[in-house]
Amino acid sequence: MVDPKEDSGNLTLGHLLAQVCRLFGSRRRTKLESIGLHHAQGLILFQLWQEEGISQRVLARALYITPPTATNTLKRMERDGWIKRRREASDQRVVRVYLTEKAKRLRREARASFRELDGEMTSLLTEQECETLREALLKVQRYLSKQSSAGADRFCSGQPGIRECEERYR
Repeated sequence: MVDPKEDSGNLTLGHLLAQVCRLFGSRRRTKLESIGLHHAQGLILFQLWQEEGISQRVLARALYITPPTATNTLKRMERDGWIKRRREASDQRVVRVYLTEKAKRLRREARASFRELDGEMTSLLTEQECETLREALLKVQRYLSKQSSAGADRFCSGQPGIRECEERYR
């Protein structure tokens, strides 16, 4: 096995980003598990804490997952008491997702966990490095999101304006 320290100069930017994402994801999973959540559940709850009542389809797009993956995870989350799903009265094809009191009570603890991990990562960098990294990652995210949006199966960015995205994909 190659020592990552010795081989880091040979890594492409994409390879390095993939490694950082895997390592960060592993840390995030550990933090979520410590408060009783699985990785996907935490990501879904975090999105719903931003905007509750969005459709399953838009939720899947905002998280860059397929609708069947979202449906399976949401079924388990509903079974476990984290969310409620309701069909929209005006269009029975649309299923909206709402938080339960159990999920609402966990918000503060989960957000603290995310902030702690974010603080751990940003403590390694100067304020300017953090801002530069953030800007660079947002630029890459916008580019990749735009590339993914070609054709009929476009993704929403998960940023404010998700209702507009919902209308687009209804």
